[in-house]
Amino acid sequence: MRSGSSTSCPINSTARPGDRLDYHCYTIGSDGYSWTYVRNDTRSPDTYGWIRDDVLSDGGSAVSCPEFD
Repeated sequence: MRSGSSTSCPINSTARPGDRLDYHCYTIGSDGYSWTYVRNDTRSPDTYGWIRDDVLSDGGSAVSCPEFD
């Protein structure tokens, strides 16, 4: 989980297999990949960040982030 939608952004948390992720929306990063903004409900306190969609088993969010359009 990164602070922004790029591999150049710092890692601010991790998501592990089995963690419950709440998807908010996706955007296309500067690297050309789609990224989903998530809340990891498994961590306490909840953590937020961006995960590249190709590493999510279901492909990530289907809702575009309006503030990035």
